[in-house]
Amino acid sequence: MKLINPVKSNKSINLNTLITLIIRCIICVFFMAMVGCLLGRLIVFFKADVLFLDWGEDMFYSLKVSASAGTLTGVGIWIKAWLQVRKDKS
Repeated sequence: MKLINPVKSNKSINLNTLITLIIRCIICVFFMAMVGCLLGRLIVFFKADVLFLDWGEDMFYSLKVSASAGTLTGVGIWIKAWLQVRKDKS
């Protein structure tokens, strides 16, 4: 069976790909850190019956974590993809 409009695979690894990967990784890590902070507060609530939510502090912490971990993850994935394309060309 032949596809009517096959999706073209763009194998170019360039600066646009790097920036996209970094932004997506930062967003993903930010949401994971926010969920982790919320779950941690809920566990404390169930153990000690004290609910303390400081959204400003949690968002600042999540931004710090996501900026560092997301950037490193995005660059690492980009380097791996660049090496894979370079290997496939050989």
